[in-house]
Amino acid sequence: MLIGGALVTATIVGVAGVMLWGGGAAGSSEQPVKPVADTPSSVAQSFVNKLFTADATGAAALTDTPDVAAKAIAATRSGMGSSAYQARLLTVPAVAEGATTTEIPAAVTWTMPNSAALKYEVKIGLQLAGPTWKVRWTPAIVHPQLAEGGHLLYRNAVADGALLGRDGKPLVQGSLPEGLHTTITGAAGDLKGTDGWEVGLQQGTGFVPLDGKKPEMGEKLTVTIDPARQAAAQRAVDALPRGAAIVAVDPATTEILAVAQNKALVGTNPFVGRYAPGSTMKVVTAAAAMEAGLVQSGTAVPCPARATIGTRTVNNDGFGHETLPFHTAFAVSCNTTFGQLGLKLGPEALPAMAKRFGLGADWDMAGATTNTGRVPAATGDQQVENSFGQGNVEASPFGMALVAATVASGRTPTPTLLRGKVAVPGNVGAAPPRAALPALRQMMSEVVTGGTAKQLAGFRGLAGKTGTAEAGGGDAHGWFIGYQGNVAFAVFVEKAGSSKSALDAAAAFLRG
Repeated sequence: MLIGGALVTATIVGVAGVMLWGGGAAGSSEQPVKPVADTPSSVAQSFVNKLFTADATGAAALTDTPDVAAKAIAATRSGMGSSAYQARLLTVPAVAEGATTTEIPAAVTWTMPNSAALKYEVKIGLQLAGPTWKVRWTPAIVHPQLAEGGHLLYRNAVADGALLGRDGKPLVQGSLPEGLHTTITGAAGDLKGTDGWEVGLQQGTGFVPLDGKKPEMGEKLTVTIDPARQAAAQRAVDALPRGAAIVAVDPATTEILAVAQNKALVGTNPFVGRYAPGSTMKVVTAAAAMEAGLVQSGTAVPCPARATIGTRTVNNDGFGHETLPFHTAFAVSCNTTFGQLGLKLGPEALPAMAKRFGLGADWDMAGATTNTGRVPAATGDQQVENSFGQGNVEASPFGMALVAATVASGRTPTPTLLRGKVAVPGNVGAAPPRAALPALRQMMSEVVTGGTAKQLAGFRGLAGKTGTAEAGGGDAHGWFIGYQGNVAFAVFVEKAGSSKSALDAAAAFLRG
């Protein structure tokens, strides 16, 4: 006989088919007693055959409390999912003539979806009820440790491992620009570990495990993007009709807080797109000139409205001064001042200083491909143009955000997008010039309080540098780089004509 797929052998004993006679009242004739219709073993076997199958209600009907049994059977059948149940009756005891109760042991095997087996024994109690034997229902028939209202449960033990946002919650698609989300998930790979499993007794909200295998935990990686700042950056660039991008980093850690671009900026992204940086390059040129001893913050320098430097004719934006302090020349962005300083610098001075601020340096950063820009060695006319961000100097918004962060922190940047996976430096310069940093911070503050970015003067503690870079065709890119508190950032607007759009976007970002 097969029970749940297993061969069952049992000695059939009982009183089925035997006519029993009982004594009547004195003087009456004897009356026949209705024969017992089955045996305890046949009922027990039929019960385990139907238990946890599609005919589970048939199993419940063989018990003394069908409604209670049906509910309990259904709970375990659901809890064990696709696990296969088998039961084999063990020694079948003889039932004495006239006995109304007996107990038959059975060996139970659950084969679970992962092929693991849970084995145990139960005792099936039976009681004669009129002409039939009934299974005495108790949760112990399901498992000897099971209490009333409980059921068996098989479940996967899910391996932990996820890509998390800065807030510690799982990162969901849509919280980052689509391209960035794709590159980050591609770089992170499959973080999930190996799931385990467990089977046990579910009793109310409590779970008592009987067997299982613990999951092998996967890796958790935190993306450094700050959801609030990312949203603010995205709103700021989406408000502009021209292609625009914002990159923000934490100066203290150089963790990337936001990377946003609008739909008008096509064919590139803020990590790799390279453009002439315009006057934002003057941060590097000022540091190189002070390091070389050509000027200090208060040195009086010429700032003519127009000057021939080398063979190049250099103009300011409609202003000129006979002389003014170097920090003021920086604040009002005097091209002629910086062109003259550039001509006096050595051919390697600008590229070497740029790398000390992270510009033109290389990093192997987990989560995204990056290119900070390039500042080639130059002399003569090329060096003149490079000194105020024209010529053959190029920078990405990412690279200029690192420049701002380096001024703010005074440390060589180590950009990070996936926490715990610090970028590996390739072609990075020495530490930034310690002596020049206080002057640079003061000058960048003056840009906001009384210089070319004075429309942002209401943002307390903000320091920065504007930039307008000729892009050909009469158009010019607009830039603003800066820092405030624990945020350093770069704003780029493609062919905006001036830095005003970049300043507007910076204001929207900071307000957000």
